[in-house]
Amino acid sequence: MLFSKIGFVGVCITLCSFGAQAEQKRQYNEPTRGFFLEHGTVAGNGQASVELHSGVNQLDSGGGIRLGLPNAELIINSGLDDYDGNEVLLKWGMRDLNLNGGNGTPLKWTLIGAVSHADVENDQGVVVVDQTNVKLGAAMTINADAATFTLGGLVVHADGRQKEDTFVEVDLGAYVGVIETQAGLFSLGAEAMFTSADNDDDTFAFGGRWAYNARLNLDVVPFVFSDGDSVGIPGLVRLNVSF
Repeated sequence: MLFSKIGFVGVCITLCSFGAQAEQKRQYNEPTRGFFLEHGTVAGNGQASVELHSGVNQLDSGGGIRLGLPNAELIINSGLDDYDGNEVLLKWGMRDLNLNGGNGTPLKWTLIGAVSHADVENDQGVVVVDQTNVKLGAAMTINADAATFTLGGLVVHADGRQKEDTFVEVDLGAYVGVIETQAGLFSLGAEAMFTSADNDDDTFAFGGRWAYNARLNLDVVPFVFSDGDSVGIPGLVRLNVSF
C-alpha cells in the first residue's frame, strides 16, 4: 500500500510538472512596439531583448537592442527607414491615465525622444550620407479585451545633405489576438503613419504576429504601402528574442 501511495504521488508530481510547463508556454512577453510603431508602454526594469529584421525592396536587413530601465526603455539601432536608422531612442513611462472616473481601462502613455547621426564616405572619400535626425513626441496605448490600440505623435527634424526638413508624424495602430494554440498566440494588426514631410507619402502596413512563447516573437508584414509599395511573402520579417 505504501508503494502504491508513493507511486500515486510520483504520477501527480509528474503531471503537475507537465501542467506547469504547458502553463508557462502560455505566458507571453511581447515587445513594447507594433510592427513599426512604438506603444505607450515600456519594458520592465532588467528586461532585455534583441531584434533582427529583414525585408524586401527598401526595407533593408538590420537589428536592434531593447533594454528595460527604471520607468523607461532604451532602444538602440532599431530603425527601418531613413528617419530611424542607427538611432538611440528613449521612452519614458508616464503615470497611467484613468478613464471613466478610474473605472475604465487605464490609458498607458510614454514620452519619446530620439537622435541619430550618420556620416559615411565612399572609397574615394566622397561623403555619400551626412544626416542628423531628432525626434520628440509621445505614444498612447489602451488594451480592450483581446485588442490593443495605439496613437502616437512625433515632431521630426532632419538635417543633412540629402534632406533638410521639420515635419510632424501621426501614427495609428490596431492589433487583435485571433487564436491561441499550443504553439503560441497569433494576432493580426494594421498600422497607419501619416507624415507632413515634403515629397514623402503616408505609410500603411498590414501583418501578423506569432507570440511563440515568453521569449520569442515573430512579426510577418507582407503588405507595406508607402513611397514604394512592398508586397511579398513573407515580406518584412521582424524577430524579437528576450533574455
